[in-house]
Amino acid sequence: MTAINEIDGLVADPPDTAMLPESAQILLMATSKWVAQSLYVAAKLGIADLLADGPQTPAELATATGTHSRSLHRILRAVASVGVFAEDTEGRYGQTPLSEYLRDGIPGSLRQAVIFFGEDFTWRPYGQILETVRTGVPVFNQINAVPDMFAYMGEHPESQEIFDGAMLALSGDSISDITERHNFAEAGKVVDIGGGQGFLISEILSANPAVSAILFDQASVLDGAVTAEFGDRVELVAGSFFETVPGGGDTYILKSVLHDWNDDQCTDILGRVREAIGDRPDARVLVIEAVVPQLNGWGFAKFMDVEMMVNVGGVERTEVEWRELFTRAGFVLDEIVEINPPNSILVGRPA
Repeated sequence: MTAINEIDGLVADPPDTAMLPESAQILLMATSKWVAQSLYVAAKLGIADLLADGPQTPAELATATGTHSRSLHRILRAVASVGVFAEDTEGRYGQTPLSEYLRDGIPGSLRQAVIFFGEDFTWRPYGQILETVRTGVPVFNQINAVPDMFAYMGEHPESQEIFDGAMLALSGDSISDITERHNFAEAGKVVDIGGGQGFLISEILSANPAVSAILFDQASVLDGAVTAEFGDRVELVAGSFFETVPGGGDTYILKSVLHDWNDDQCTDILGRVREAIGDRPDARVLVIEAVVPQLNGWGFAKFMDVEMMVNVGGVERTEVEWRELFTRAGFVLDEIVEINPPNSILVGRPA
């Protein structure tokens, strides 16, 4: 169906912020929470899915979502001004190309990621971000009386579900890039460490019939593995990468794992991989993470790094920092292959 903002000229026209006075630019930055939390409300309520079959009035949407009509209208009016949904001359709201990404179950959907970033348990620590800057400790841990976010999610399964959905949404586009940009045809046995439910491994096995694999993660995660179709080509192994990782692999993958941890912890994780590889010089480790741009270059990873600092305790790293980390763990960083932003494939070999 035709998106509403493609007919009758009903398209938002937000200003080019670079053309605004400097004071206005700062004010927009300082109030960006208005957009973020309004977007969260729209995603949480599933507005985009409700509009999949055509425009509706705020009153109709309020009835469907069990919300206050005028309040919902104010949210819709706000996000429509930045191109998320569009209002027509009859007071109805409909889909736009931007709001399509708030739908569930479509390729590239970001609905679960928007919900995750707006949920109380990830949002509230930002009210005390200065404490993290003063101490270097994630304020999330203090607010929730836990050692880290992962312990918190272990106690709150509903938060774990939101987190898992967000991570899948954020990594979905990069999975096909990984298999296209790295040649797995001769990867031998691939060990995906912290590989979740096995979406990446499934893509690799589908495209490379000669490859076998081990999917390594916590037992509770492996319970939802999606790899059954590959039979004995994939083995599910439960454990902690801080203790040991499976041996016998030719290619070890760590996708979106190391940015969750500090340098010492990452050295331990990579060290377990190095021990598993042993004296096999042809083995490789693929670390799939963001590489923070140098100097003043814009990068999603620079703000994701703040998220890691406040809520998780992990770090997004520059190329220099990645090279130092590889060296500490007994690897040489041979190659960095850019894939779907902000991620890259960092290819390491035993030193």
